[in-house]
Amino acid sequence: MNNPSLPSRRRFLGAAATALGASAFPAGLRPALAGQRSAPPLPLADLAPPADPGEDYWWKVRSQFNIVDGMAFMNNGTLGPTPRVVADEEARIYAEIQADPTNGYRRDELHERRKIVADFIGAEPDEVTYTRSTTEGMNIFGLGLDWREGDEVLMCTHEHNGGIEPYIHARERHGVQIRWVDVPVPPESVDQIVSIYEDAIGPRTRAIMVSHLTYVTGLRMPIRALGELCARRDLYLTVDGAHPLGMIPLDMGDLQCHHYAGAGQKWLMAGTGTGVSWIRRDTMGEVWPLIGAGTYRVDGERRFREDSRKYENTGQRHVPSQFALVKSMEFQNVIGRELIASRVRSLSDRLREGLSEIPGVKLWTSMGDELAAGLTLFSVRDLPMENIQQAILDEDRVFIRTMSTGNLNAVRASTHIYNMPHEVDALLAGVRRIAANPAAAM
Repeated sequence: MNNPSLPSRRRFLGAAATALGASAFPAGLRPALAGQRSAPPLPLADLAPPADPGEDYWWKVRSQFNIVDGMAFMNNGTLGPTPRVVADEEARIYAEIQADPTNGYRRDELHERRKIVADFIGAEPDEVTYTRSTTEGMNIFGLGLDWREGDEVLMCTHEHNGGIEPYIHARERHGVQIRWVDVPVPPESVDQIVSIYEDAIGPRTRAIMVSHLTYVTGLRMPIRALGELCARRDLYLTVDGAHPLGMIPLDMGDLQCHHYAGAGQKWLMAGTGTGVSWIRRDTMGEVWPLIGAGTYRVDGERRFREDSRKYENTGQRHVPSQFALVKSMEFQNVIGRELIASRVRSLSDRLREGLSEIPGVKLWTSMGDELAAGLTLFSVRDLPMENIQQAILDEDRVFIRTMSTGNLNAVRASTHIYNMPHEVDALLAGVRRIAANPAAAM
């Protein structure tokens, strides 16, 4: 987004804003700062939910984010705000390393914490790799296989560049072919999606690359069913899981895929430069490290590690961010992953049901939970997406993003645990106003 009137990410650092004073921010945001609540970070144990959590509990969760009051932020599908306890953890590790750099890598501590990461995604610790992004994880697998000229990979037209581009490189370097499949928006059923991929499989198809939740329309792909298809046809299944990590509970064993890469900065809200990659233990021997590192000495000879750490030794890493990743998982574990999924589902259902009732609104995201989750894409009377985004920001103080992939002209909203029902209602009110008087948004 290049519009200078839109708020930059730093405007959402509410605590810092209070310290700097309102003069440090554009005039349009100053009224929100006046009501900024400054709640101290709570110990994780204090965030444990009651037996029947209501809105008071979710306000308690909300208080642990430095989001400026009066601003409803609905774009954690790009970058989520970080809970205070997670930001504090990153700052603590950074300060410790600066005070005493003798153990700046913290390898043993991070390796011990690998079990927390593994448990969070239903995996074994030696299958889990700390990464800097989903893109890094997708490259580990996509460029790590021994491709042969003429090998084919299937992917749909709504994949993210982070998943596509490893196979562009494989095409240019090794002659790999990419076969594109078109999935309807929205699709009719899981069976329809699986049939589309199965019909596209050819004699040289070697892998399917698919997003668990497409960043474009928020379609929730049937990963387990696609995994069963790949098992029947002896194909690899590699999954771009940028969005589900921190949004819905994950169990790698249940998904039936060979590889899964997730982001830390989106729904997990761990901050930038964080991510997780998982490769199934029986597949790891077929995937080379992305960078020429990760070896150890055996009888004077250099050998690759036989676990996931062979994909991690890529040079200097920002160690505090990796600690923040683990702390974000501990934060979500206290709240409960099933409870988080339920809250995300409740808010997104509220939004989609409201949008479906507004004349002039086209909903691109499926209504059913089986094919949707926390991302919602919609357009309003074919109005320019930038106009819709700006009008809702100016009048309703709700921040959403535009979506122009392919020939789309739409806007996308993310609804997460720091969002409140009244913020969803504010977005709906803005959409109703624009749909009723589209000329005002031109």
